[in-house]
Amino acid sequence: KITEETEIRGQLEFCECEPISLDEVEPAAEIVKRICTGAASYGSISGEAHRAMAIAMNRTGGRSNTGEGGEQSSRFAPLKAGTANAGAVDWEIFDGDSERSKIKQVASGRFGVTAEYL
Repeated sequence: KITEETEIRGQLEFCECEPISLDEVEPAAEIVKRICTGAASYGSISGEAHRAMAIAMNRTGGRSNTGEGGEQSSRFAPLKAGTANAGAVDWEIFDGDSERSKIKQVASGRFGVTAEYL
């Protein structure tokens, strides 16, 4: 009942209709190019969370946003396959995974924004 009253999905009504052909549906590879994370400055969330969002978005073809904090240069090189520990969680890293965010936010040239970052 709370979902129905407070969330958008609870307000939607669906009707029975004829299915559309898959030829009319945009390929997933094109859709994910428009998906991006919100800007989250390094430090406003943990470094592990920041890197995890970048890896996930890079894997799916989406884009993560660095926020004003820039990125550490160690995130610029592609990763080698293995496991990365992030506190209580181990991530499986695939060869070529990247922690680099595709969207570079530059507020005022502060917070680790360097020529290498750009």
